Amino acid sequence: MNKREYLADETAGKLMSAGMRLFGEYGFKGTTTRMIAREAESNIGSLAYYFGNKRSFYLAIVSHIAERMRERFRLDMISQEEKHMAGLTAEDAHIILKGMVRNMVQTFVVDDEASCWLLLVMREQANPTEAFDILYNEVFDIVYRILSRLIAVLAGLEQDHIRATLEAHILIGQVVFFLVGRSSIVRRLGAEDGYSQEVIEMIEEIILSHVEFFATKNSM
Repeated sequence: MNKREYLADETAGKLMSAGMRLFGEYGFKGTTTRMIAREAESNIGSLAYYFGNKRSFYLAIVSHIAERMRERFRLDMISQEEKHMAGLTAEDAHIILKGMVRNMVQTFVVDDEASCWLLLVMREQANPTEAFDILYNEVFDIVYRILSRLIAVLAGLEQDHIRATLEAHILIGQVVFFLVGRSSIVRRLGAEDGYSQEVIEMIEEIILSHVEFFATKNSM
C-alpha cells in the first residue's frame, strides 16, 4: 500500500492523522502505539497491519509531510526549471522568487494544513533523527538551493555565496514565523478569528518587499 492508498483508507488515514499530532506533541519516544490507536479510535493491531511497527509508521508520516510540502511549494516543477537556470536573468529570477514566496505564504499563513506538521517538523529541527534526512533531502535542501540561487542572481552574488544561503534562511524564517508565532501576533492584533484577508495581503506585501530589496540592490 503506497502513501496515497494509506490516506484513501479510512483507518490508515486516521492513524496517520493521530500519529502526526501525537508525535508532534510528545515526540517519537513519548508516543506509544496504544496512544496512537486510542486517538485514531482503532486497535493496536491495525497499526502493525498497515505500517509494520512504530518506526516505519513514523517514517511514513514524515515522508507524507515531505510529499505535501513538495506539492505545496511546487518543487518538482521548479526543480525542472532549475536545469535551465544557468543563464537566468535577474528579471526571470525575480518572477520565480516572488512565486515561491507567495506559495510559502499560502502554505504557512493562509492554510491550516501546515499547522498539523509544525510541531513534528520543529522537533526534527531541534533533535534530528533519521527522519530529518527525509525532510532535508526531499524538501529543505531543494528549497535552500533554489532560493539561494535566485537571490544570488538578483543580488549579483556568486551562485554558492554564503550570503545568498543566509538570506534564503532569513526569508524562509520570516514566512514560517507567521505560523510558529501565530498565537502571539494574533493576540497582539486583537484578531480572535486569526489572520484576516487584509492582514494576509499585508504579510505577503511586506515579505515581498524584501525580495524587491535584492532586485533594487543589484540595479544600483
